[in-house]
Amino acid sequence: MSDRWIWPGAEQGPVRLRDELAARGFAVVRGDATLAPEEAARAPWSFAERLLGGRPRLVERQPIKAVPGGRSFAASSVAAPLHTDSQRFAGASPAVQIMACVRPAERGGECLLLDGWALLATIERADPELFRALFTVYRRIPFVFGDVFGPTVSLRDGALALTHAPVVPPGDAIAARLARFVEASRREVIELSLGPADILVVDNRRMLHGRRAFEGGAREFVRLLVWTEAGLPSPPAYRALAAKVAEAASRRLAAAPEATRRRLGLGAPAPPEARRRLGLILEMLRGVPPGVLAARERIPEPELYRLRDAALAAAEAALAGEAEGADDGALAEAIARISALDASCAPRR
Repeated sequence: MSDRWIWPGAEQGPVRLRDELAARGFAVVRGDATLAPEEAARAPWSFAERLLGGRPRLVERQPIKAVPGGRSFAASSVAAPLHTDSQRFAGASPAVQIMACVRPAERGGECLLLDGWALLATIERADPELFRALFTVYRRIPFVFGDVFGPTVSLRDGALALTHAPVVPPGDAIAARLARFVEASRREVIELSLGPADILVVDNRRMLHGRRAFEGGAREFVRLLVWTEAGLPSPPAYRALAAKVAEAASRRLAAAPEATRRRLGLGAPAPPEARRRLGLILEMLRGVPPGVLAARERIPEPELYRLRDAALAAAEAALAGEAEGADDGALAEAIARISALDASCAPRR
């Protein structure tokens, strides 16, 4: 069990938290009244901001609780295999996963963690061919929320991320070989028994996580997935490998539609000003008063409303099918073209 520590406040807490995330990929905190699990459920954005020490780009909230007939890991009591939460925003998976414990299970339900960077180091030593494939082979990685397309380890919106599904797709040799290494790493798996009001914070792009089966339907967590402006550190050598592969793939798909490139993690990052404006719109939509935003950002309120209208009109057009999309056929064709890259494009160490 990791050392829990009591939240020391808004000045020291986020600094210590980031230090622990950088060092070992996770931390367990006992929060104060402003960081209680009930606050995570009631006000997830402000909860994440206090915990992490900065305004998030996006926060997704989901209760983790067994319900009658629940089939997903989140809604059942079955064991959850080690995996990453790889839902996409701006092409990238969440930077941080927060698990706030409302009630533990009567028996079982321990949280499981495995360090992905350490796992990659093991694979690099034991199976260099698989190690290269994890960075260079573009493939379909299936999840309940939708498939992810790209290498297992890749740069997404400027951040290095490991993507691993909880099940091995039929016929996917790379996923099967990776799963064997995950299974062989049982001794390195960290097992955490969390109590009421404990908060588990995880570097979601680095750590694989899972859960043991449990008995007693009272187990309940509030899960927050948080996309942040500043990323957590990653191994420079792995980042360099991923950058070389992305550069080669981007050249090969220079003429592909932007929607296809974006789904493969090859789209150009949004300009900083566009990201800032989108952040303001998201704050407006979650109820932050326009007057507060206008004063803080020194933007006239009419400009805020103009930006909101423009953003919602663009969203409406996309949902109406007017915006360009990337279908599975186009993605399969693009992956085939990338797979034909010369062997010299695959970085070796």
